[in-house]
Amino acid sequence: MLRVQEICKKKGITMQVLAEKRLGITYQALYASVSGNPTLERLGQIATALGVPVTDLFDTPATGTINCPQCGAEIKLSIEKV
Repeated sequence: MLRVQEICKKKGITMQVLAEKRLGITYQALYASVSGNPTLERLGQIATALGVPVTDLFDTPATGTINCPQCGAEIKLSIEKV
């Protein structure tokens, strides 16, 4: 699940402002993106407009694994410092 609305709230802006003023798209287009299957390009645009890394847009899974939305395979996640 994407955290776009949560990040907007923390930054004191609405999803409508993010869409129209920062991304130059309609609120409906933004809502469709965050509710559906956004492209990597759109995720990058949203992250840039919010001033956060793309990874901040996603919920951190409690188990350290996620399931692929395409095939359902389990994917193990790990974080490494660079």
